[in-house]
Amino acid sequence: MKALNHAINENNSLLASLLLTQQFENDIDILKYTDQIDILAKKVANQIDVEASELERFQQLIDGFYTELAFSGDENDFFNSRYSLIDKVIDYHTGIPVTISIVFSAIANQLGFNVAGVNFPGHFLIRFQTRDKRLRFIDPLNGNTIKWQELEALYFSIVGETEDEEMPSDALNIATTEEILVRLLHNLKASYIREENYQMALRAVELLIEFCPADPYERRDRGFLLYQLECPQVAKADYQFFIEHCPQDPSAQILKLQMRNWDNAVNIILH
Repeated sequence: MKALNHAINENNSLLASLLLTQQFENDIDILKYTDQIDILAKKVANQIDVEASELERFQQLIDGFYTELAFSGDENDFFNSRYSLIDKVIDYHTGIPVTISIVFSAIANQLGFNVAGVNFPGHFLIRFQTRDKRLRFIDPLNGNTIKWQELEALYFSIVGETEDEEMPSDALNIATTEEILVRLLHNLKASYIREENYQMALRAVELLIEFCPADPYERRDRGFLLYQLECPQVAKADYQFFIEHCPQDPSAQILKLQMRNWDNAVNIILH
């Protein structure tokens, strides 16, 4: 975790995401993948006219990334865990918005563009800032520019109606590396649970708890996974933590009943 924390402090999202992947795939060769980004950047650079305007060069970057390199999302298997593992995204040029954004940003920054990710609700975005401070927001799945009205519609479709009629400006702030890793871990947790790979899902939750130690919902999810892995007595401590901190949550009553059934089953066995 020391190297991972250093990458976070250096705000190096590519390296941090590779180090995070190493928590799930011990044999990953990080240097191989950082070298591969260099190779991809050189391929894209060959498609860019250095005499063109900044906006024209950025569009050429987009064309090179999504056409020449053929990065995209897989609409038929969008929730596969491999699309949240950055080495697999680099290998197969297929991912989800956050992982494609990491790769795109690494290549774009290497080529001199001011590009970063945006931790937007429901759909991670790419943000490009020109030298004269103009902003453009890109859909990482296809490279299309998303207009302001479309961003607002997307925002309210995710968060629902609010007292404010306008989307808050901080919704489009640059994502920190830690925020990106937390989003990756949430995606991995959900994907591994869907695949019934509870051991890997537990690893994702344990890492989330390191980043968000006070989050009772992560403790609840760890309890669920420990129960799936046939460790109910260990799961009980996490469930009790969640119930104590979220007594009004509907799932708290369900967990109380579940633990009562565990206790009854133990008493029956003892007698």
